[in-house]
Amino acid sequence: MFRLLSEALGVEALNIDASQPQEDHVIASLVAALDQHGIVLMRGQTLSPDEHIAFSRRFGPLQEVAQKQYQMPGKPLVYVIGNVVENGRAVADPSVGRLWHSDQSFLQHPALGSILYGLECPPVGADTLFANSYAAYEALPPDRQVYLEGLRAVHSFADYYEGLRRRDATQPMLTSERKALYPDVVHPLVRQNPRTRRKAIYYNPGYVTQILGVSDEESQLLMRELADHCTRPQFVYAHEWRAGDVVMWDNLGVAHKGTPFDTEHYIRRMHRTTIAGNADVYRASLLQ
Repeated sequence: MFRLLSEALGVEALNIDASQPQEDHVIASLVAALDQHGIVLMRGQTLSPDEHIAFSRRFGPLQEVAQKQYQMPGKPLVYVIGNVVENGRAVADPSVGRLWHSDQSFLQHPALGSILYGLECPPVGADTLFANSYAAYEALPPDRQVYLEGLRAVHSFADYYEGLRRRDATQPMLTSERKALYPDVVHPLVRQNPRTRRKAIYYNPGYVTQILGVSDEESQLLMRELADHCTRPQFVYAHEWRAGDVVMWDNLGVAHKGTPFDTEHYIRRMHRTTIAGNADVYRASLLQ
């Protein structure tokens, strides 16, 4: 039922039609595969927005993203990514995901997972790189693991968004009302999978602004060290998208990053749903 995608992480689930209702044992096998391998690929899918939402809801309640202007009209649980323009207006987020990150880490209870569906995929570029944060933790010396387990980091939507606007001037200004919806939050640098208890480095270069409990200089050094360590080649799988691909990933133990493509000649359109976190699951992810 599953085929290994790489030594770093990832499996392909075979013979699943995500547009159709799935039996409980199939969903359980996909959850187990996510726990073990971090990402699950399903190729050759044809999903309407409602079918995408219905399939995603089998893994838990869904949440909207902060980029409200790129929600699908009438389907706010579907986030549209790419360079699609309709009636002179960008209807897809053109610049999201250019930095290593995990989704929605700026929330008090970060997203548990994401399910991304590729409708139009450029033949060159626009890959997604996935990094195994469980393996990155396990590769550290024991004393370094213990050190990181005692630290926490500040995750800031406002700081990320201002950086996004510097890279993409088409993004709207961050209003005080919107900023108030997403205040800075603090998360441990090491969390654990609530089901398997496997530990991961929970570091998000796209959102982390400071590591607490150390000097500013040490914070900056440690942020660079973690960014470099967690994305070493042996921890990374590069997914080359085909139209009809659906990729699910574990946001606690997997970071990701998009690669550029020729936006003048190719169209990219992706639909993403986001599996919501909650207080109980978040509490279970904290080290005891």
